[in-house]
Amino acid sequence: MRISILIISICCAINFSLSAQDIESFILKAPEKPFYTVKKIGVLEFDCSNNRRMNQMMTDFIVSDLLDQYRGIYDKQSKYWGLKKGKEGQTYVKGVKTDFYQVIERDQLQKVLKEQRLSVSGAINEGSAAEVGRILGLDVIIMGNVSYNHRDEKGTSILGLASSSNSNCTKRVVNAKGTMKMVSVETAQIIGTKTAQTSMSMQKCDDQRSAIPRPEVMAESCLKQLAREFTDYFAPGYQYIEYDFERIKLKAFRAKGKEALGFVQNGDLDHAFPIVYAMFEADPYNPKAAYNLGILYEMVGSYTDAYEYYGIAYELDYTNEKYGEATKRSKAGIGLNEYLEDIGRPVEAYTFTGDGVASALADRVAVKGSSGDRVSVYELPDKGSGVTAKVPGGLEFKVIEKSGSFYKIQLRGSKTGFIHKSDVK
Repeated sequence: MRISILIISICCAINFSLSAQDIESFILKAPEKPFYTVKKIGVLEFDCSNNRRMNQMMTDFIVSDLLDQYRGIYDKQSKYWGLKKGKEGQTYVKGVKTDFYQVIERDQLQKVLKEQRLSVSGAINEGSAAEVGRILGLDVIIMGNVSYNHRDEKGTSILGLASSSNSNCTKRVVNAKGTMKMVSVETAQIIGTKTAQTSMSMQKCDDQRSAIPRPEVMAESCLKQLAREFTDYFAPGYQYIEYDFERIKLKAFRAKGKEALGFVQNGDLDHAFPIVYAMFEADPYNPKAAYNLGILYEMVGSYTDAYEYYGIAYELDYTNEKYGEATKRSKAGIGLNEYLEDIGRPVEAYTFTGDGVASALADRVAVKGSSGDRVSVYELPDKGSGVTAKVPGGLEFKVIEKSGSFYKIQLRGSKTGFIHKSDVK
């Protein structure tokens, strides 16, 4: 029991020491190295020297990744040792599925390989691979190798810290690495290569030690991660991102900035956009305002607009690495958008709706009382004038102008009226 308490204490300390992120989203991501002319792909079995059974497994992981219609979007797993709840993947990009390639079936590849009396694994050379690709009318053949190793560490510790009990613990660590090569069928030359490595560890104590998965099972998880890194190298997909929505410190914008952030966190981009846009229009030399506007455009896949506003933010504050990274990311996204247009799978244009920009920064007042109360709104800034409406307490109204002790407010439709300052919060 003391061990469990120790783990929770450590996790909480780590969780609270980290700076919280404001906004989570899955965005379209350009590949590390674009090969936008590639349309038809074959994947040979990778050579796994220490476990032949995984040759086919690695190939299957890559093929599955390439055929995934929403590659990169996933149900977010718990972080910080399970203390943060998982969250279903959310994207605001519309109309883009990621199964961009025609991937040849393994049976067809194996048939040709056998006819050519070649190995079915990645051990064949580039020239032979290209020959197979030509027979099948491919653009690119993918081949490569992977390997893994594991070690078990014995001790009486949890998460690297001494335990107050005499527990016997085992920590299993699996490391995997691999190299992928992309071979042009036309030239038999390697046009792209990616080397990656990953690791996974699990620790259990006492009678729970038998619950540690076998090394082969943990290795499968590592190979899945390698497959994702390999496909990310050349294939567009989705990327999980956490944005720090900039706080605007100017007093005039502080409340509206918090309001916009609340809308975005609740997934209401339509009501956030007019506020964020109006804040930039009101202060176009504020890099934070430009950066926030870039975020909204990037979230919906409008990379040309995102690049414009990220670029403004970076130009105004070129020492901010976050602005620089966002500018590079959105510039690559422009090329991705052009590719999607070319193949007939464009990002669905997102039209922001909601209140107009002109009114986004307008002051608002809240009526005193509850929904059961009724407060008079007058035709003129004078309690002796006629009453144009009686509104429930608790509602908010946009202020058009202030006239003495009265606020002129926007009612439903095109109606306006005056409410005394004693009747508002």
